[in-house]
Amino acid sequence: MKNKSWKVLTALSLSIFMVMSGCTANNDKPSDQPEGKITAGEYTAAAAGYGGDVTVTLTIDENGKITDGKVNATTETDKIGQVAAPEVMQAIIDGNTVEVETVSGATMTSKAIIEASKDCLKQAGVGVEEKEVVKADDEEITVDVVVVGAGLSGLSASGAALKEGANVLCVEKTSNVGGISKFFSGGPFAVESHLQKEAGGEYAAITTEELFQTLNDYSHFINYAPLTKEIIETSADTIEFLESYGLTFHVNPEAPQLAHQADGLRWRIYHWFDTFSYAPTDISASDVLRDNMVAAGLDLRMNTTCDELIIEDGVVKGIIATKEDGSKLIVHADSVVLGTGGFAGNADMMSEYYHTPYISTWGETGSGVQMAWNAGAAKWDIQSSLLHGSGIVAATNPTEVSLASSPFNQIVRSPLLWIDRSGNRFGNEEAVYDTAYTSNLGYSVGGIYYIVVDTATLNAYTEGKHLVTDPAVGGANFDPADFVELAEEGVKQGNVFKGETLEELAKNTGMDPERFVANIEEYNAACASKADPFGKSAENLVYPVSDGPFYAVKMQISNLGTLGGVRVNEKLQAVNIDLEPVKGLYVVGNDAGGFYGNITSYPSYEGLATGFALNSGKLGGMNAAKEALAK
Repeated sequence: MKNKSWKVLTALSLSIFMVMSGCTANNDKPSDQPEGKITAGEYTAAAAGYGGDVTVTLTIDENGKITDGKVNATTETDKIGQVAAPEVMQAIIDGNTVEVETVSGATMTSKAIIEASKDCLKQAGVGVEEKEVVKADDEEITVDVVVVGAGLSGLSASGAALKEGANVLCVEKTSNVGGISKFFSGGPFAVESHLQKEAGGEYAAITTEELFQTLNDYSHFINYAPLTKEIIETSADTIEFLESYGLTFHVNPEAPQLAHQADGLRWRIYHWFDTFSYAPTDISASDVLRDNMVAAGLDLRMNTTCDELIIEDGVVKGIIATKEDGSKLIVHADSVVLGTGGFAGNADMMSEYYHTPYISTWGETGSGVQMAWNAGAAKWDIQSSLLHGSGIVAATNPTEVSLASSPFNQIVRSPLLWIDRSGNRFGNEEAVYDTAYTSNLGYSVGGIYYIVVDTATLNAYTEGKHLVTDPAVGGANFDPADFVELAEEGVKQGNVFKGETLEELAKNTGMDPERFVANIEEYNAACASKADPFGKSAENLVYPVSDGPFYAVKMQISNLGTLGGVRVNEKLQAVNIDLEPVKGLYVVGNDAGGFYGNITSYPSYEGLATGFALNSGKLGGMNAAKEALAK
């Protein structure tokens, strides 16, 4: 496997070279080791990842073969980097090579593992060669439709344009298709689909009108209703469109989130991919679409980055892209579709539009959004984002223990006491049962907050006496564990704070001690009376904060992607401030605004983000092809 997005590829070589200076953590190799000798042993090295250093330990035999490997990525994001890290490590072991693909969305983590592994090999005396890539000649091509981005929206656009009979080329800057869907996409929403009709009962009773009016009401009518209506009304057809490209689905037998159980509309619209898995290296829906669309004639160019749009007399006429080897790909087209995934990976834009630096940034950097703006498209729904859940902040002093994947994640998924950085309690913690509400509540205090517990609570969790936990995204880890011991591990890592007294804990976290203690006293009174001013139910008012030592787990909200940026109409044409189409330009998926119409808050209905990606992609690709073929 290759990470073709790098301009210099690394390859494992068994050529021998003089050992470079430096010591290993687990093997005291003599400094006078002769040139040409591989020393078997265990070697450790670190490299900078997304949140801090990622540490790799490789076991290398006397022939230079990697026989085992471990990675410590506790500095990385719990739902992205920490998920991807063992997959990258296993690929290195299985292939006996550092020439492996990076995982889409976790590029920095992947590269850190590769770089640290190279260092381990060098320490053992195994050579790692640098291969120069020879630049090819520039290429110029003409097609009907060019699609930028091979996430779900871009693939859907490509497939729809193919169905219309268009000649379609799609460029993707990474070596993987799917984008964010590789990690989090369980499937799209749909209404009045054949699967719902076959399920019957309450599934079949849901109508497009019901969801349309519900989303209008949710957004207080700030959404662009013609777009919202078109997306919902095409959703059933989109299921059959995707099935024609090899995907299969099933409807949920039950609500995947506790908060949605009482409202069937929130979850009976969800259509799960049968290929869905929480492991990003398993075959995904995007892999299935890629294979079948390429077989149907799609010209898919990976590791090819779109740099700019070709604009002639105000009309978008194609793109200029850069290939892996540095050569140019110039594509002339009658229609261009941008589906580049939004700008959640652009820290400056996120801080500017969301007014806090404490939202995790990852993924796409907004290149497509910026290109559309530069072509004359209006800015729209820039503050609409898929804030989704929260997690323990990355360790500042990482150890071998990942709290995020350990049984300690029961604390994160429970409605225990939440306190903001000033020392105030700020809401009903039962929001934890809805991933969108969890992050929305955390955003209200700037994206950072603390879960505060006492030793008695931790001891109760050690005994298995946990509150009902959030089951979403695989649920919590219920392995037996000593929760005080895990909390102390967090103290060592720097993402859990401790105080023998409440005042000491406030000081250690930077909270106002007087406000903090007053809020703790109010919460303890609520636990005693079973009556909470924030509305928490009596069955979750179980654990006061009264028996020290006390602990505060530092939390940060998660962002799975922005949900807007470019104003579009119901055909997914980019439009200017006067709602006039930017000729030749279509914008889909996370680049397109108007469907949700919300300032920050994502509607808490299952499958909306994936559904919008696939439905907007299908509509945008279909209309782009119709425009191109009519010329």
